[in-house]
Amino acid sequence: MNGSVLAFEPWDAGSHRAVRRSITRHGRMDWRFLTRPGRSPRWRLRHAALSFAEETHADPIAGAGGEPPLAHDRVAAAFATGMLSLADLRAAMPGSLRNRPFILSMHENQAAYPVSGDVSELTRDRDAHLAFTNLASMEAADRIVWNSHWNLESFLEGMSASMRHAPEPVGDDWAGRIRAKSTVVAPPIEVSEIDDAMVLRNPPAARYRDDPRHDRPPTLVAWPHRWEHDKGCDELLQLADEAARREVDGGPAIRWVILGHRPQDPPEAMKTLLRRHGKRIAHAGEADRSDYLGWLAGCDWVLSTARHEFFGMAVAEALFAGCLPWLPSRLAYPELVPEDALNLNPWDRPSEGTITALRPRIRNRLERARAEVAVDQLETVVMETIESMRT
Repeated sequence: MNGSVLAFEPWDAGSHRAVRRSITRHGRMDWRFLTRPGRSPRWRLRHAALSFAEETHADPIAGAGGEPPLAHDRVAAAFATGMLSLADLRAAMPGSLRNRPFILSMHENQAAYPVSGDVSELTRDRDAHLAFTNLASMEAADRIVWNSHWNLESFLEGMSASMRHAPEPVGDDWAGRIRAKSTVVAPPIEVSEIDDAMVLRNPPAARYRDDPRHDRPPTLVAWPHRWEHDKGCDELLQLADEAARREVDGGPAIRWVILGHRPQDPPEAMKTLLRRHGKRIAHAGEADRSDYLGWLAGCDWVLSTARHEFFGMAVAEALFAGCLPWLPSRLAYPELVPEDALNLNPWDRPSEGTITALRPRIRNRLERARAEVAVDQLETVVMETIESMRT
C-alpha cells in the first residue's frame, strides 16, 4: 500500500501503549503515531482531539520520536483509539485530511464502564456524557475495530439504557449503523516474550517456591490487575479469606501474586488484604517487565475478579504462560477460553490428564491474539477500508 497511516493514541500507557508498540513492531504498513501521556481520562476524551487536530494543520506534520515529517498527500488513512472524540478530531482536521478513511479502535467503552458506588450524581452524569462521546466517535468513523464481541455488545446495551434518559430520541438506526461497520480483532500480545520467560525458569517465582520456610509446596495464583474498584478487590479479599480457612482444613496452600498498578491510596479491600494475609502474599505491586513475565510463567493459576474486562490482555498473557484459568463465565472470558475452562478453581483442581489436554486448547483459542497474527488482521481491516472508499 502506498501512503501512511496517521494514528492517534491519546492514552499512551498500559495496555494501550503495549498495543501501539506491537503495531509498530509487527506492522507492514507505515504507521505514524501521535501520542499523549496516559493521564486525566475525562480530559483526554474531550480535549485530545482538538490538541491532535492542531498538529495536523501543519503540512508536513511533524514526526514523533525521530520519525521524518509526514506530508498530507502521503496519508492514506487515519486511525485513533476510543480515548478521544473522533467526531471532533475529524471536524477540526484540515480539509485535505478529513476525507481520508477513519478507523476507530475501541479498546474500551464508556457505556459499560462501572462507576464506583461513592461518586456523586454529577460525576455519573459526566460519565454518561463520555459514553455519548464514544457514540459520536463511532458515527464519525468509517470502520470500528473492537477487541472483543463483549466490548461491542456491552456498549450497545449500555447506550440503549442511556438513550431512555435522553430528552429526545436519537432514532432507531444508530445501533444498526454501528454493527454494520464493526469488526472484532484481538489486541496483539507478545507471546515470544512470554515464551522466553518460561525458558528462563521463572526466577522470581522459582526463588519463592524454593524458600525453605514453606511447610508444603505453595499454589501460586496471579491476580494481574489494577488495584481499582472495577477489578473486584472486595471479591479478591473474600477469596483470600476463604483460601486461608480451607488451608487450615487441609486445602491447598494458596499464595498470592498481586500484580498491576498500585495507586497511592488503594481501595480499603486491598489494604485489608495486605494486612490480613501478608504472610500469604508472594508479591504485591508492579514489577518490571522481566519480573512480571517471570511471575506469570511461574504461577499455577490466574484469577480474575473483574467487574469489567473488555478483553483481558493480562489474563491472556498469563494463559499463554501456562497458568490455569480461574475465571468466571462473564465479560470477555468466554471468548478467551473454551467453555469447560471457565469456573475452575484450585480447590476442585482438574485431573492432570484434563490439564494436559486443556492447556493446548486454551493456547489455540488465543492464537488470534498472537502479536503477529493480530497486527496482520488489523492491517487487513485498514487496507480493506481504504479500498472500499476508493470504489
